[in-house]
Amino acid sequence: MPDSCGHNQYFDISALSCVRCGANQRKDARGTSCVCIPGFQMIANNGGPDIICKKCPENMKGVTKDGWDCISCPGGLTAEGKCYCPTGHILVERDINGTLLSQATCKPCDENENSFTVANALGNRCIRCEPTFISTSRSCACSEPNILTGGLCFSSTGDFPPRVISTARYGALIQ
Repeated sequence: MPDSCGHNQYFDISALSCVRCGANQRKDARGTSCVCIPGFQMIANNGGPDIICKKCPENMKGVTKDGWDCISCPGGLTAEGKCYCPTGHILVERDINGTLLSQATCKPCDENENSFTVANALGNRCIRCEPTFISTSRSCACSEPNILTGGLCFSSTGDFPPRVISTARYGALIQ
């Protein structure tokens, strides 16, 4: 099992055993292959421990989201060595043609009227706010007196049932 392997080992599914990762590597989040440690870019990947990692230069200590390039991060680094952007901003590492920038930037999404955008869950692009937020509050925020429930924003003057915690009891299915 991947959980039984050490920090520098991954679980080789074909051999059903733990295998040591190579130099400057650690197991990935799933525990089924290796990734470069923070501050190292990947320069070859043939799966499992068969990847090659190279140290990033001092002036570009960050690693791009895909792990293949080094980049300067003005907003700081995450524990994984990737660039960090504050909430409501998206990380931009490449220009519109896909060319790598020498320095990443954090661009704020425009939550104002006409745009109504927020960062997506991955933090890599701005997307339109949930329509119930826009129609209820004319913004990307669901603030008082509006009610946020299930990821949707409802007007407090709306006619819907009061907040009630429902309980369900499940009987034994096996006799």
